Amino acid sequence: MNAWAQSAAVTTNAPIYIAAVETQSPLRVASVGTTLQIVADQGEWLKVAFNDPQWGRRVGWIQKKNVRITDPALRPTDLSIRDTATASPIDAQDDSVARHSTDQTTAMAGQPGFPRPDVQSKPSQAREGFWFNAGLGLGSLGCDNCSVRENGLSGGLSLGATLGDKWLLGVGTTGWAKDIDGEQLTVGTLDTRFRFYPARSSGFFLTGGLGLGTLNFRNESEFGVGAIVGVGWDIRVSRNVSLTPFYNGFAMRNSLTDANVGQLGLGVTIH
Repeated sequence: MNAWAQSAAVTTNAPIYIAAVETQSPLRVASVGTTLQIVADQGEWLKVAFNDPQWGRRVGWIQKKNVRITDPALRPTDLSIRDTATASPIDAQDDSVARHSTDQTTAMAGQPGFPRPDVQSKPSQAREGFWFNAGLGLGSLGCDNCSVRENGLSGGLSLGATLGDKWLLGVGTTGWAKDIDGEQLTVGTLDTRFRFYPARSSGFFLTGGLGLGTLNFRNESEFGVGAIVGVGWDIRVSRNVSLTPFYNGFAMRNSLTDANVGQLGLGVTIH
């Protein structure tokens, strides 16, 4: 039987993948009530065609357990020979049932707990609106003329606005601190910060910033140019919250002194 003659009705909110692999990020999530065209059948998976609200007609893979397969060609019908002017009571009953089902679905759509069939769920890595990040970890401090590096507590904060699926812009601050001979040594930056996500469907990102750098020790402060570069990965734990492991390198420099910190830690990002 030609698979294109069949369709699949989504029975539970279901992800559609670019390949028949459940561990990757989905292309879209089909809501209950969505009707998909079946292109191919492969074990526990179906290759289906669907209408992407952003990219138009696409194909992907969905698990059979999330759909009900229908075949219009095998729909039960009354095959009796009769006068064509006589209406079939079975057909009339089928039409009545179909109209009732459609009316009931329309009435329930939009009510709490019942998703609208025409509303697509957001991709798992959707980024929009305000964003905030806070992180903490270990930092290793060094300088141009230092023979050894010092390990200490390090962290940072950043926040801003989403410019698109790939770009986040805002402000950020980083810091490193350690008690040395009874005196607190701190190094930090306050900078304009950005994040760049090379792939919309991935949580991997590059970060960078430029601004003011500071160094404080024994009640004396030095100010200079501050900069930060790094990488991280947003691991979604809910619709708009991620755990974010990261590695950053930040530094401050002026004509008298310099300091640089390698920073490894874990943060929380709100998208």
